[in-house]
Order: sequence, then C-alpha cells, then structure tokens
Amino acid sequence: MKSTFTFLLLQGAVLSGYGQQVTTFLNSATEKVNDGMVLDRAGNLYGSHYAGANVYKVEPDGTTTTFATGFDTPNGLAFDSQENLFVADLAGGHIYKLSHTGTFLDTIDVSNPSGIIKAAGSDTMIFTQYYSHTINKLAPDGTIVPWFSGAPLNGPVGLAVDSAGNVFVGNFNDRKIYRLYPDSLAYVATVPGPSTGWLGFITYTRGMLWGTSFNSHKIYSIHPYELDSVSLFAGGAVGSLDGPVGTARFNSPNGIIASLGGDSLYISEANTGKVRIIADLHTTGGINEELRMENEGGALVVFPNPGHDEISVKLSKPIVRVEVLNLQGAMVAVSGNQKIPVRELVPGMYMVKVYTDDGMATGRFMKR
Repeated sequence: MKSTFTFLLLQGAVLSGYGQQVTTFLNSATEKVNDGMVLDRAGNLYGSHYAGANVYKVEPDGTTTTFATGFDTPNGLAFDSQENLFVADLAGGHIYKLSHTGTFLDTIDVSNPSGIIKAAGSDTMIFTQYYSHTINKLAPDGTIVPWFSGAPLNGPVGLAVDSAGNVFVGNFNDRKIYRLYPDSLAYVATVPGPSTGWLGFITYTRGMLWGTSFNSHKIYSIHPYELDSVSLFAGGAVGSLDGPVGTARFNSPNGIIASLGGDSLYISEANTGKVRIIADLHTTGGINEELRMENEGGALVVFPNPGHDEISVKLSKPIVRVEVLNLQGAMVAVSGNQKIPVRELVPGMYMVKVYTDDGMATGRFMKR
C-alpha cells in the first residue's frame, strides 16, 4: 500500500524565542544612536544619529564618545578591510571615508546615499540612494558603478550580505526585500506592518535575514531563500521593557546588525536613540534544507540549496523517481536517480517530489 509521508521542516524560519534576553546597551540623554550601525573588529559599535551631526563610538563596556561630527543626516555605516569607516550622509549628499581614528580621508559626491555595506571578498562598497531608488557599487578607487535603478526599488536603505556573498536590499517605503543578481532583482518577502509603515535596516546571521518593522515596533526573521517566509521574532506594543524576548518591547526599532559571533542582534531605536541587544540567538541552521518523515524517522535532504547546475537528493529508502515542479505545479525536470540537472531552470523556488516503492517525499529548493 502506497503512502504519502508528512515532513517537518528543520529550519530557522520559526524561532521559539526561549532563552533569549533583551537588554539596553546605550541609554543616554545626550548621545543618541537611532539609525545605521556597524562593529569594528574589536567589538566597538559605531552608530549614526540621524537628523544629528554625529557618529558615536560605543565600546563594549558602554563608554560612549563622539567618533566624528559635521554630518547632516548620517545614515548607513560600513567598514572596509582596513577599518576605514564609510558614512552615507543622505541630506548632505556625500559618502565620507574616515580612518579608524576619525580622520576624514575622502569625500564622494553622490545624491541621497542611504544604506552602505562592504561587498564580500573585496573592498568594494555597495550603497543605496533613497530618493533615486538606486543601488550602486563604490570601487576602492572612488569610481561609482551603477548596479540597479528604478522599480521595484522603493526608497532602498537596508542592505545585507549572506554567507555566500549574496546581497539583499530592503525598501524602506514598502517593506519589501529583494535579492540582487548581476542584472536583476528577485523578490524575497514583505515584512509585515501598517500600509504606510516602514522597514528599517536588515542584517544577516545564523542563516536568516532579520529586519525591523519601524512603525509596529517589531523585529522579524526572514528566510532568504523562501518566498514570504517571515516570522515575528520580538516586539509588540510600543515600550522599552527589557527581559525575555517574548515580553520585551521596542520603540520604533530601526538599525539592526549582528554581533561579531552572530549570536546577538544590536537594534537602534529611532524615537529614543537607545541601542538594545537581543542575546543568545538560537542556531537557525544553514541554507541547506532537511525534511524529516514524521512517522518513519527517515530524512529527505535536498542539496546544494540553493543550486545552480545540479541538485541531489538523499532519502533513507531507495529512490525510483524524482520530479521537480514549479510553484504553479507544472513538472519542469525529472530523473530516475538521485541527481537532477537544473541548469536550464529560471531562478526561483521549486518543489521536489521523491518517489519510493511505497511512498512519496516532498521537499523544495532554490535555483540561483
């Protein structure tokens, strides 16, 4: 008798929140960090005071000093490999390059720069232009190389780079997140919020994207390779309560970055200038998906995930047929063994059906 097995997805898309604690790292009447942030290799935090003039340095023990001043609206921050700090000054119309001691080294003229992040494997900086709805690359020699402009970008600010070097961008205006390709964007998810609500910044750690829902005072986890796989992680009603992540409260969370070890999140609050920390993130797994049969104890594994030329499947029972289906249910590839060529498929999410002599297992993978 044939049977269809039920599977549990062992991924980080849904996080329990148990054991994680929220604390207030910066709470100053005069020194405010309410926007972009970045960490240096020593664990010092640098944060922007948007609509202020300063970028602050906060040491691990909480000691806070003015690192640099004279900005108009300092927004995104990023370090290169030499720990030179890049500051995107949105209203000022410049990207500034500063030494690790705060000396101004260079000024790049560019209208409305907002988010900025270092590319993987090089000192090229990737930056967004909020009003121009544009993403560009800034080469180490100061050359600006356009990457993508226009819809669906809508006030892009947040940027994140995953462990494979893939770049993600978040729209401040409509809370949509996209993955960047050399000549296109791929939709990932929309972070929940009111119809006129904003998405602050995004970051990547533990196999997940994380984003701040500015107006709803919440932090969400977003699966980078599934469509609209978004889970509420922290927050609710507006407030400033520390404690367990399930009951802690935030006030317009905006900036968000991961700790150097990836086990904590730093969150800046737009309305208060506080910096909060969510510590002890649960391990959320990697990109490879593993699906386990709830009633048999076996496991279906689809790898590599994302895949490009070929994917493979493993199952605890002998495999007789593998089908790949698009999200409309149409079969687009088939194989009689564990390896399936996918080179000709367009990038996106696909379902996998794996048939055995007495049942069927289902999984999914992302074609990049």
